[in-house]
Amino acid sequence: MWKKFAGTIRLILTLIFILTTSSANALDSLSLNIGSIAGTQWQLDNINIVLDNLAQKPQKLALTITQLSLPKPFDDLNLVNIHCTSFTWQNKELLCKQGRAEMHSKRWQSPFVNFSFHVTEKHSSFKLSDLRLAGGTISVEGNEQGELWRLQISAKAIDSKVTQQLFPQKIFKLQDGRIDIELTASGSHARIKDFTLIAKLNSLTGQTQDGRLATEALMLVSKLNAQHNNNLWQWQSHVEFNGGAIYVEPLYLEAAGKTSALDAYGDWDELNQRIEINSASYRHSNVGELSGSATVHYKDGVSVEKALLSLHSNKLQDFSAIYLNPFFEQTVLQGVSLAGLLKADFTINKHSLTALTASFDHLDIKDADGRGEVQDGAGQLNWSMDPTFNQTSKISWQQLRVRALPVGPSELSFLSRAGSIKLLEKPRLPFLDGAITINQFSFQAKKQQDPEVSFEGKLSNVSLEQLSLALNWVPLSGTISGQIPRIDYSNKTLSLSGELIVKVFDGEIKISNLASSGLFTDFPKFHADLEIDNLDLEQLTGKFEFGGITGKLSGYVRQLYMENWHPVTFYAWLGTPENDYSSHRISQKAVKNIANIGGGGATDILSKSFLSFFETFGYDKLGLGCYLHDGVCQLMGVEAADSGYAIVTAGGIPRINVIGYNSRLDWNVLIDRLQRISTTDEVIIE
Repeated sequence: MWKKFAGTIRLILTLIFILTTSSANALDSLSLNIGSIAGTQWQLDNINIVLDNLAQKPQKLALTITQLSLPKPFDDLNLVNIHCTSFTWQNKELLCKQGRAEMHSKRWQSPFVNFSFHVTEKHSSFKLSDLRLAGGTISVEGNEQGELWRLQISAKAIDSKVTQQLFPQKIFKLQDGRIDIELTASGSHARIKDFTLIAKLNSLTGQTQDGRLATEALMLVSKLNAQHNNNLWQWQSHVEFNGGAIYVEPLYLEAAGKTSALDAYGDWDELNQRIEINSASYRHSNVGELSGSATVHYKDGVSVEKALLSLHSNKLQDFSAIYLNPFFEQTVLQGVSLAGLLKADFTINKHSLTALTASFDHLDIKDADGRGEVQDGAGQLNWSMDPTFNQTSKISWQQLRVRALPVGPSELSFLSRAGSIKLLEKPRLPFLDGAITINQFSFQAKKQQDPEVSFEGKLSNVSLEQLSLALNWVPLSGTISGQIPRIDYSNKTLSLSGELIVKVFDGEIKISNLASSGLFTDFPKFHADLEIDNLDLEQLTGKFEFGGITGKLSGYVRQLYMENWHPVTFYAWLGTPENDYSSHRISQKAVKNIANIGGGGATDILSKSFLSFFETFGYDKLGLGCYLHDGVCQLMGVEAADSGYAIVTAGGIPRINVIGYNSRLDWNVLIDRLQRISTTDEVIIE
């Protein structure tokens, strides 16, 4: 527009010069009304040029324009009564030193604007000043020489609430704050060759309609430089956030006296809709730094074709609280917090993570729900989607806790690649004064399926007393040792290859035919067989309120089937084994409680007879069996008795027999009796 206007003015003034040269002495002044000059989207109306003092040099010219109409989004802006009181023309030069125009606009609050321009045959320039908008001021300055032009725009202290009217409120609604903008651009013809944009946001408050982006008293400085070269925009940017707060779903960043800065440079291929970020660095003061490069396509939505990123944090606790915890919400990681030092390198291809190297030190992991904890962890994790990747990972810790179970200082060496984890060594993990040895472990992820997991190991001298305390059981004594055969989890099913042998209470428990389906669902199913061999009853009962018993205990639980961890059916027997020549004694308390299980009570008989003087009794055998079906337990004892079954048979002095008469008992009632150890009157003690 400016070039066409300047060219027209040049032509008009040249005609005036030709027409007036021969009659300069006869005329003192000359005026010319040009009418209108129009472009495709703009128009100048009622242009008047007045030439005074023709007999003197230099002559004095005045230019007036009734109205200037502009295209969108400035179509409601009308410049009227445009005039230049200090306007001269000589030697093919136009100069307006003092120009002024009135402004009529619904959105722009400036009543007038001052301007000046300078037009020569090879160079033109103009300047607008004192243009007021939204409580601030704007100045515009431009010049052109031949095909080249340069433009500078400066806006100071613009009220964001008023400028909101210039933009669609559906995108971002501004509520408060001030904005400073400095724009410098240059180019040739209609093409921009380079520009520099500096924006300062002062206490800016606003949000998008969907609430995914919001600011509160935001203090931010942004600078963008760009040059157009060989069909590419080469750009450099700097953004500094030093006050207020910003929310970018799900992250909430608050300055709180700390500065965050982002520096980047790269290329923008507008034709192929691709952005090449050659280098970027985001630094959050005293929290961490993320740097790297990336290639981004935005033709059909934004996609990351490739990215190389590095993360470094010496304050992982602050970093995780700000940048990780928001992503943990509503996931299994909710409530997990991290602390320590971390350095990690990521590779992303086609929107997917393809490689990761992470080293960490003094790592602490805590879970608010008490699911686990790591203290003073260290090591390096190497992972790649490449199935041939063979770089070893190593991690160690001073303390590991899974629920309430502690594992002492240990180190693991493993290979992680293409969705799989394979243990490379056989670590011995300190556990409750004993150890867990992992002979084999592997993990393989499956698309749209549960992973496949395999484990094999051994328990050595694990303290039952510490285990019972950790699990909040009744305190037990002794140790647990045993082999853990291969356990596999695949297709939502857990299975045991061979027998799980646990040595406890100087005896042995074998678990076989172990299988589970839907283990991590809301309705898991469980199958198993158990064989119990020569457990020491004194060790077993010594820590319980049940009462003391000496002797041995053997038995089995066969065809055990559970749903949602509740027994549905099984066939069980626990009793004195054959060829048990150990001492067989049973306390009064144990007699009463065994009697109660069988459906009666011994309290009155023991308390009202001479038997009350004895603390313990001798017995020959004891035993109790149950066949569970349809929620009912079919009970059986050591041998048949009149109208019932014998749970304890007499042996030694004093002698005592415990007879049960309830042969069928609801399973829930039986469990309730075991828990409450209550008494009734349906058992005869002889």
